[in-house]
Amino acid sequence: MHRELLRIGNFSIHSWGVMVALGFLVGLWYSVRRAKKMNFPQQHIYDISIILILCAILGSRVWYVLTHLDEFRGHWIDVINPFQSGGFGISGMAMVGGVVGAIVSALLFCVIRRINFFEIADIIAPTFLLGMFVGRWGCFLNGCCFGRPCNLPWCVVFPQGSPAGYVFPHTKIHPTELYEAFIDLFMFILLIKLEKKHRNFVGWSFWMTFLLYGLGRAIVDYWRWYEPQEIVLRYLGGNLSIHGTIALGVAALSAIMLIIKPGKKI
Repeated sequence: MHRELLRIGNFSIHSWGVMVALGFLVGLWYSVRRAKKMNFPQQHIYDISIILILCAILGSRVWYVLTHLDEFRGHWIDVINPFQSGGFGISGMAMVGGVVGAIVSALLFCVIRRINFFEIADIIAPTFLLGMFVGRWGCFLNGCCFGRPCNLPWCVVFPQGSPAGYVFPHTKIHPTELYEAFIDLFMFILLIKLEKKHRNFVGWSFWMTFLLYGLGRAIVDYWRWYEPQEIVLRYLGGNLSIHGTIALGVAALSAIMLIIKPGKKI
């Protein structure tokens, strides 16, 4: 595990940030390919991608802070202070907040540009799953978003300098980062296959993406470790967090939309 790829003084390049950036680039590359195939203006993809990246990062940070208020109580400047723990950088992001931030910013972009939101969403949304596959490897290298203790052959021990190693020192735990990475990759491939035969209205790919993502996230939640205040339900030896509950809600909404087919027919 390599949390830092490069350090110069107090400035360091973290593997998590590199992999997340790579995930965004892979998603952008595939979105442009899809736009060309669907005869959609590629410039709109380039323009919206910058907004999505910035708002996804902002949304991830805001969501993390809102669900970890005690961590910042009494020193709120740390919410935006990049100089912490003797280094440069802000740690503490929550993927659900990033998704919310990206969708809200995309809606505003489409209103301003007078673009059908679901036309561009059908192009970009599936690449979110591909980007997540890449980005979750960054979580694994960083030792965050980790699982609970286990004794299965593929479970791993993280070094004590990582978040996982701090919570569970010298303990084998579920590599939930990789569980989600491979589930996202499977969901992406499945979506692309289904899209060829079953996409019958504008918005189908968007809603199917979040149906699959929500289900996958809730499945991984079962093995993931969370702080007590983040857990909504404990069941059959596992748990469901606030994030997993919201993911299930998004999946349910997406399933309803796929049934009623509210968009323009294709």
